[in-house]
Amino acid sequence: MTFSRSILIAASALLLAPAPATLAQPAPPQAAPQMQLRGLTDDEAKALIAKVADAQAKVKKQDQVFFELLSGAPASYPMTRVAPRDTFLRLPLAKTFSVERKATDNKLWQPYRIVVLPDGPGKLLWDVEVVLGINGQIERIEMLYRPPAPF
Repeated sequence: MTFSRSILIAASALLLAPAPATLAQPAPPQAAPQMQLRGLTDDEAKALIAKVADAQAKVKKQDQVFFELLSGAPASYPMTRVAPRDTFLRLPLAKTFSVERKATDNKLWQPYRIVVLPDGPGKLLWDVEVVLGINGQIERIEMLYRPPAPF
């Protein structure tokens, strides 16, 4: 009886033990989430983000740039104490969630909306409006730090 009980315990232990091959396999890499696009192509969205990143680099180098730069947040948020320039330089464009071409009747300006999730989904976000002029140059960047829309 003890022999058969020993075999039963040994067999159970083998069934419950993880296979050595499973332990050695690395976890599959997480794919970067696809940017949500509305009213523009992937290439157009990437070009817009590159244009804003170039503007960040120029502001950082203290080059002469000529566009309006505004930022804000609800009055009780600490981001209201940060200057728009500092906010813009810290804007993590690599964490862009969505890009939208906004409808307009104005033939001289084209507004876009970029949503940046610095801390991931469901957390506070940057709602950024980028306005391009007739020649494709940046005319204004307006950033609002706010909570996500309720779902």
